[in-house]
Amino acid sequence: MAAPVQVSLRIPGTSPMPELLRTIQDVESAGFDGAGILDSQLLCRDTFVTLGQAAGRTSRLTLFPAVTNPFSRHVSVLGGAIQTVAELAPGRTKVVMGTGYTSASTIGRKPATLAEMRQCITELRKLLAGEAVDFQGTPGRLAFARGKPVSLLMAASGPKAIELAGEVADGVMLLVGFHRGIVDAVLTHLEAGARRSGRRLEDLDIIWAVRTGIAPTMAEARRQARPTVVHQGIMRVHSRWLGHTGLQISHFDIPRSVYDIYPDLSHAQDWEQAIAATSFVPDEVIAELCDALGLVGTPEHCARRIIDLTCAGVRSLYVMAFQTFVGPEQEIRTFRDEVFPRLKAAGYR
Repeated sequence: MAAPVQVSLRIPGTSPMPELLRTIQDVESAGFDGAGILDSQLLCRDTFVTLGQAAGRTSRLTLFPAVTNPFSRHVSVLGGAIQTVAELAPGRTKVVMGTGYTSASTIGRKPATLAEMRQCITELRKLLAGEAVDFQGTPGRLAFARGKPVSLLMAASGPKAIELAGEVADGVMLLVGFHRGIVDAVLTHLEAGARRSGRRLEDLDIIWAVRTGIAPTMAEARRQARPTVVHQGIMRVHSRWLGHTGLQISHFDIPRSVYDIYPDLSHAQDWEQAIAATSFVPDEVIAELCDALGLVGTPEHCARRIIDLTCAGVRSLYVMAFQTFVGPEQEIRTFRDEVFPRLKAAGYR
């Protein structure tokens, strides 16, 4: 019998709270296994307030910030927030830590370093276990720690970050692409990190974050994917993994209009503007990038790709709709009505 695939959905906190909470309830009703709440302080409602409210309105969903970071909140504040949500949703709370992309860029600072990530995860684990942390010579404990630490995962995309996650975190959320060649290469790095702390891949919670766009036609899905795959595959470090897919992407000069998108190309407030700004990349290149980096296409195509990737060891997905300023209602409906039934028929739900 096929092993089930766990599927969580990214929830941007950019909608008003009543609407946001209804969306999270719809995520649970649609059959998703978890909901990750975006944490970007100038773009979204407060992540931990949202998680706390969601805890009382759901009964089954795993709830987690996706992703929080080491600098928006002092580690002592972060530990208290995590433990508070864990009391409201016992047994279904975890945390994903990242370097903070838009959280950093929108306040004019750089993302956290890997050294800062290591320190934050180490200190959080101690606080949540009820142990003391040295705060500049002052030992501090979380007074209401339960001694049952919440699972701490690290978001990672580059080789060094992936190895660090394997070494120090309870698991990893990987934003690297969605291709058999990439999966094999990434797991090699993750295993190397796990070995440093005497662990195996089987000891880790491995989540594959995949940018997702489903439409009635392949052409429309790929058009909608343009800002995301150009950002991932041409402008950012994620392109380092494309070599493992056999693709050879030509160099492109990035026009000024791309850099003028607020807050950046992959989180654009005006998605049609962002699509237009990527017109310098031909359709055939976009199609190749979609197949390597995302889950993009018709419902049937996307369900088939999920099933195919399980053969490479993919067992947990974090589905990230393209747009940050538009809720994932379309993805909720499409997975509920078309993707999940196909996975269930194949034995993967």
